[in-house]
Amino acid sequence: MKKYEYKCVFIWGLGERTTRLMNEYGQQGWELVSVQWCWHYFKRAIEN
Repeated sequence: MKKYEYKCVFIWGLGERTTRLMNEYGQQGWELVSVQWCWHYFKRAIEN
């Protein structure tokens, strides 16, 4: 069974800043799970 770590990030800004931050998290292996207003929830698989 896979295990995950989670991160909740407050991203405030318009498209360009949000896009840059989302790309940075994606390069680090984070997967976007949900967005609620300016809160972005990510998950990433943990190596056992």
